[in-house]
Parts: sequence; structure tokens; C-alpha cells
Amino acid sequence: MIQSLAQVCLDGLAAVGLAAYALAARREAGPLIPRLVLLFGLMAAFYAGRALHALTGLDGLQVVAFAAVALAPTAALLLAEGVLRRHAPRLLKLAVMGASLVALGFALLTARDMAFDARIGLAGPIVLSLMAILVLLGTRDRDQLSASENRVVAALALCLAAALPLILTDFTALMTAWIGLSPIAALLIVLVILSSASGDPRGTAVEIGLLLAVAAGVSLGLAQALALSGPADLARLFAVVLAGQIVASLLVRLHAQGTADRRGGLRRRLVRADAGSVDHFLADLAEEPLLKDMTVLEAGQLADHDAQALAAVLARRPVWSLERLKAGETAASLSEAEPLIDLLERHGATHAGLLSLVPARVALARLPGLARGVEAEIDLALAFRMARLVAERR
Repeated sequence: MIQSLAQVCLDGLAAVGLAAYALAARREAGPLIPRLVLLFGLMAAFYAGRALHALTGLDGLQVVAFAAVALAPTAALLLAEGVLRRHAPRLLKLAVMGASLVALGFALLTARDMAFDARIGLAGPIVLSLMAILVLLGTRDRDQLSASENRVVAALALCLAAALPLILTDFTALMTAWIGLSPIAALLIVLVILSSASGDPRGTAVEIGLLLAVAAGVSLGLAQALALSGPADLARLFAVVLAGQIVASLLVRLHAQGTADRRGGLRRRLVRADAGSVDHFLADLAEEPLLKDMTVLEAGQLADHDAQALAAVLARRPVWSLERLKAGETAASLSEAEPLIDLLERHGATHAGLLSLVPARVALARLPGLARGVEAEIDLALAFRMARLVAERR
């Protein structure tokens, strides 16, 4: 009972993590994206189907799970070809595709007659295919790839080599394993892929080490609290805790990546904006969330202040913050800051920037409290500065 419950938890966590990665990857562009989505979408479907079948007993879910995992080796080969930027040898390609078809046949024809963990007809083709892909990655022509590409391929090959023994544990009836650990292998591979973008393999290794150490500590504490005894139950608890931590790390990374992509939206709009005039330029940025509440004040609307003096102060930097003006942390004296503070407070704005010096035109923007980070201010400063360059060019 404990083994089946732990396996359901592992499979469910893997399904969540892999599906989240596949959905997030769909927003990206690049030749590898469809291959990544295919592979990890299949793996997410496998783990979700296996977990739901264990909970509900519906045979259809088991068929879906078996079919998905049987096709995974072919999807993995396609990804390997994309990473290496070359086709695999024809014989290897035919062998892997044939192995997938054999595994698919076993899966569909015997789905209702035999449990997953006893299927040598499924285990053999999958493991042999992944071993062949590992050889393909290991024997690559390193001169055909850049240094960064070679690092990514090496990291993937290392992950795959470490994953193979974990994949074998899924066939617990054949390997007498306490629990199937392939979900952890799949999650670690995704973690390495996400980390490869930073180009810091040491950081990834340290993170994995910390995850293992924390999971061990938490598992020991929970084992005592739950009065679990025996290495088998402790190993199962450790696996579930570790998988939960990896999924949490993946979700945090994916959220941060999504936030960075949204911030990049303004920069993409700046590249495409019409630089024919300031009005056209700002109109093209009007739908950007950072600039939706922007107000542009002409010289006549600055009559309560010395418009040219105000513009001269604003010209010292691309963007001014009400918070920093009040704190005296800006390159403005008290007498220079007071008109700016009054202008911002009167219009309910948090930031100001100069759009043109002659005639004086000032942009006011209101950033929500949670959005007033350094990156948001840099993006705002970039928009104001480019608008001013457009005006000065006219």
C-alpha cells in the first residue's frame, strides 16, 4: 500500500513538473522547441496516465500511459538530433523507431493483462534505445559544435547516463526495486535543460547537491514523526520529498522565465516601434503594461512650474522616481526636487521622464507597487530615452 501510494505521488509530481515545462516551452521560438515539447509532453502524459490509473483503475488510462512511454525513445532521438544539429545514422534511427513500435505493440496488445512493472517487452526496447542515444551523444563530433553547445550536450549525456539505472527501477517486478525512480530522472533532466541557459554547470551541480541534502534531512525528520521503519519506506519517502523539491524548483524557474519574457515584451515593442515621430513612437508602445497609465504633458500643461527649468532637471537622467525624490537619493537639489514631487503627486504618478527639451514634453507613468523593481525602471528609462532620441532627431 505504501509503495503504490508513494509511486502515485512520484508520478503525479513528475506529471505536473513536465507538463508545466512543456507548456512554458511552447511560448518560446527555436528549432528545438517542438522536439522538447513532444518528448516531455509524452512523458507528462505517461506519468499522469499511470498515476490516474493507479487511483481509478480505468484501463483506458493505462493504455494511454503505455503508448506515451513507448513513443518516448523516438522523441528522445529527435531531440538528440536537434541538439547535435545532424541526423543520426540511418541504422540507429531505424533501430530506435523499430524499438518504439515493438514497445508500442506490447503496450497496446497486453495493456489489460500485465502490470507495467513486469513488462520486459517494454523495458528492453526503451532502455536499449536510450543507451543507443547516449552513445550517439558521447561520440559526437565536438568540432562541429560550439563550446557552449558541447557543454549542454555533455550535461544531457551525463543526465541520461545517470537516469538509465533510475529508469530500470520502474520495472520493480523485474528489478526488485522499492519504488520506480524514473520520475526523478525525468525531472532532473528538465532541471539541467533549464539551467543550461545560464551556462553555469557548477551552479546546477551545487543545486542538485543541496536538493539531495535537504531531501535527506526532511525525510529523516518525517520518518521519525510518522514512525516509519525500514530502509524501503525511508527510500520511498526520500524519493517523494526529493521529487517535490525538484518540481518546486522547476516551477520557480519557469515563473521567473515567464516574468523575464513579459519584461522582454517592451524591448521587442521598442525594436518595432515607428520612429518617424514621438507621437507614433509612443502610440506603438501604448499597449505595453508598463506604459498603459502613461500621461504626456505638453509645455502648456506645465504652466504652474518653470517648464524649461523642470525639463533641464529631468534631462539629467532618463527616469525619475517619486520615492527616490522624496528620500533625497537623486541628482537634484531640494529646490529642484520639489516641483517634480508636486508634479508627480498631483497626477498620481510614480515616475517621470523627459520626452523632449524644446518644446518641453514630460511623460508621467504609474507603476504598481509590486512592479517597481530595478528591471521595470530600466525598461521605463529605456523607453523614455528612446522617445527623447526620436524627438531630438526630428
